[in-house]
Amino acid sequence: MIATGTNGGTAGGRDGGRPSSLAPLSYSVKRLGELTLPERRNWMRLRASNPALYSPYFDPAYSDHVASLREDCHVVLAKREREIIGFLPYQSAGRFAAPIGAPMTDYHGIIKAADTPLCLYDMLKAAGLGVYNFGSLIGINTEAPPPSMTLRGQHEAAVMDVSQGAEVWREGRDGSYRRSLKSLRRRIRKSESEHGERRFVYNCKDKTVFETLMKWKRAQFKTTGKYDVLGADWTLPLLERLWEAPSHELHCDMHALYFGETLVAVDFGLTDGTTYHSWIVAYDGDYAPYSPGLQLLEGLIDAAGELGYAKIDLGAGTDGYKKNYSTDPIEVSSGFVAVQGAAGKFISVYGKAERFGERKLSDLPGKLRRRYTQIANCDPSFSGRAKAVAEAVFRQK
Repeated sequence: MIATGTNGGTAGGRDGGRPSSLAPLSYSVKRLGELTLPERRNWMRLRASNPALYSPYFDPAYSDHVASLREDCHVVLAKREREIIGFLPYQSAGRFAAPIGAPMTDYHGIIKAADTPLCLYDMLKAAGLGVYNFGSLIGINTEAPPPSMTLRGQHEAAVMDVSQGAEVWREGRDGSYRRSLKSLRRRIRKSESEHGERRFVYNCKDKTVFETLMKWKRAQFKTTGKYDVLGADWTLPLLERLWEAPSHELHCDMHALYFGETLVAVDFGLTDGTTYHSWIVAYDGDYAPYSPGLQLLEGLIDAAGELGYAKIDLGAGTDGYKKNYSTDPIEVSSGFVAVQGAAGKFISVYGKAERFGERKLSDLPGKLRRRYTQIANCDPSFSGRAKAVAEAVFRQK
């Protein structure tokens, strides 16, 4: 345990064995590896009680995997009386903090019951942090955000409920999806005519396929000018560990599509056995006219029941092809919390400058900061942050 703190409130008794909502809150901070078995069970219980925490990123095992590869992973525990009512896992470089596993983690937030109000600011302050940057935070609309929070954007994430089967799911889609599917079926016929019969390999364990996926994805980062998150020393090992994890635990599944004997698309996702979060997706650009990524997605919809998926999550954003697939969207937010100290003051001032720059000049300040944050999250060392500054500036030229 490395930090403790309390928050105000009037102490009260228990109602039916539960802590009183009037009792004061207290906080403590631990390294993730120091959580006890009862604390982990409490984490799982809270997650199971809150529908907003359906994503496998909120499984404690995900944070455990990240912590096994990084030394800067901690968790804030919120208690009322003697009961833990919330967990906030994070990683930090000094007073600068980010969600656990950033920038790889697609969703983040406080692990708590749906009806339990907890203040993100108070939890961060109790940990002695100065700034907390987040990219896809859940729960902003369910309770008042702290005044020190600056939101850069709020957007939907594309989630598909396939629990009733592919046929029922497709029957509920609109005309836009049906037109898109009709066009895709023409491309399927064309691909089979020109390149051979399609072949889906679900739960693929072929190392060569994994390596090809990573090669495609890194080439995609280079082509688009985005930061290559797979170049950090811990990100590829994280994916490999999750892929090699037993199927009855939190793990990654990899699904592949072949045209004849040629690998054309791969979808690599995190799953807890109920939700499949499509995480790393790429395809062979030579076959782009046939939409191999969409062909693989449609195959996953068909196979969802057999694979045990009740939900397929396509991540943040509902633009492009995703708008035709999102049936149960959730809203996520990006921004930062300026907590305290020099780091908090700096990010608060920078945030104002960023908003001014985006209104009056261009998106340069925001793009530079976002790129710096992404690189610094991957490599929190001084040399890593220096590289982040140089690369962020260079990429904006």
